[in-house]
Amino acid sequence: MSSENFIKERFVFETILFIRKCFKVRFLMKKRRIITLLLCILLIWIDQLTKYFFYDLEIWNQIFFLEPLLNDWISWWISMPMVAILCVSIACVCLFIYLFHQKYITTVEFALLFAGTIWNLIDRIYLGWVRDFLSFGSFPVFNIADSFLTCGVAWICIKEIFHLQKKKKNLP
Repeated sequence: MSSENFIKERFVFETILFIRKCFKVRFLMKKRRIITLLLCILLIWIDQLTKYFFYDLEIWNQIFFLEPLLNDWISWWISMPMVAILCVSIACVCLFIYLFHQKYITTVEFALLFAGTIWNLIDRIYLGWVRDFLSFGSFPVFNIADSFLTCGVAWICIKEIFHLQKKKKNLP
């Protein structure tokens, strides 16, 4: 086993241990955490299943809006060093876990943000890039994990906007 593969496997192992530690409860897992864990697993499974269909089975040949792209940059074709991308991704995962535990974000918001970030991160670690395949006009090519992230952020923004509007109405 090469040292690079060992480092990647060790990183994934340490990440999984960290995630397990974040969800661990002494004797019983709370219902909220169980639902969150199952939702995260479901979203991650959906993302990996779509990547399997579009890359491994090459379904993209038959569908016009699918364009396979091995993406080694971040959104909107912005280039960043791999180390910086990994550090930002890990910091975001830690932030999402903190916000979830502090109940600033809901189970669904957390699952969308977590699943989108973690699988793009794992793609970058194992492959060196992210596998994108959805293409609509001049919009950048993206994948299901990117959609999860976008939906999670949009959900939080909409929730906050309505919360602020509700607060303003209640002011004297």
